[in-house]
Amino acid sequence: MSAAAPAAALAQQQPAFRRVFGFIGGAVAKAVSTTFIVLVVAAFVAQHVLDDKNTIAKTHSPEIVQARMLARFEAGSVIPPVRKSHIDRPEAVAMLQGVLRPALLKDYTVFIGEVGCGKTTAVLDAIRANSTGIVYYIVESELIVDVPKRLAGSLAFAFNRFTFTAGYFKDRGVEMEQVTSAEEPFKSWAILDLSLRDVAAQFKAKHGHVATLVIDAVDEIAKQGSELLHVIQKFAKSAADKQLLNVVLVTSDGSTLPELKASSAMTRARIVEVGDLTDQQAVTYLVRRDIHEDLAKRAVAEIAGGRLILLNNLADDLLFKSVDEIFEEFRVDTADSLQDVIDYSEMHNATSVVHKTLCELTHGALHIDIVHRALGKDLTKKLLATNINILAYHPNDTYTLHSRHVQRSVAALLNCTRP
Repeated sequence: MSAAAPAAALAQQQPAFRRVFGFIGGAVAKAVSTTFIVLVVAAFVAQHVLDDKNTIAKTHSPEIVQARMLARFEAGSVIPPVRKSHIDRPEAVAMLQGVLRPALLKDYTVFIGEVGCGKTTAVLDAIRANSTGIVYYIVESELIVDVPKRLAGSLAFAFNRFTFTAGYFKDRGVEMEQVTSAEEPFKSWAILDLSLRDVAAQFKAKHGHVATLVIDAVDEIAKQGSELLHVIQKFAKSAADKQLLNVVLVTSDGSTLPELKASSAMTRARIVEVGDLTDQQAVTYLVRRDIHEDLAKRAVAEIAGGRLILLNNLADDLLFKSVDEIFEEFRVDTADSLQDVIDYSEMHNATSVVHKTLCELTHGALHIDIVHRALGKDLTKKLLATNINILAYHPNDTYTLHSRHVQRSVAALLNCTRP
């Protein structure tokens, strides 16, 4: 074989080697490039996460969070405008304005009124004139675990893992483990509690007087258990003791009072009750709802009295029902409710203690001791818990029948002698 032959063979093999090494080199280069890109992207993401974390930490720091809360107190809650049929209650509003802006904070307030008496309307009227420094929150039918978080929302407070540190809690005499190990809703409440105290102190230092927090419908909390309600009461008492924040608790049901009184924090509570409208105010309300005055007077006298929720319903019902028809529906409901919880023979026996006591209640209020002795505590509780609320409990430790139509229904059902 000539010398040229090996050279030709080598020349023929070189493209194959180039292809092999070119493939390997390309793969290595591609792998390196991909790794580089991944590292660059990872570094970018890590930096972005860090920047985001730092940003959140700054915008959700205790100082920023509390600044938003302070601004919310300074602005006050936005209260909707009054309706055309609105009834002015200047005495109740003036009293409530004193509660909302006390000259000297000595205690917290429990504001009570039976369902439908118009107490929330009166509270909103009192705030509407000047809401600065007042935050209003009403408990809806939410689960109890959500109450602190929804209250926090009304205060412009945002729960966030970057918000508070162990140092923040320790500076306030609380170990972080005490908070993080707590069950809801107490964990969220503990965090909100501390921040509220800080903001209340800032508000007082800046404005020279305390801010006010109104929590309406606390009976909705009591229905699911009294423990959170008692924690809130303890906070309210502490805030009053330190003249830090004016807390007003509003309850829509007198039967919640025993739950409230079970807390030792009631030693610093002032109980204020709002009643129904006067009969004349009630008539005026129905007339403004386009009910003829004579018909309005009869409906007030025989059915609604000054109970605002009943008046509101009557304004619609009287358009297509007579007073007699409406009352008969109430009478049947009352009879059904009574017969569900009271033995028929005892209720209709004119000489029985139960019969006599119910008839006495158609004439007016009876002290708690008289009712408990006559009816027993168990029966009393049942009459408080009926769908139409046969009994109403008042802060002066008296019971009455719940409304005008219940008084007349019981009197008719038991054939009570009128005074």
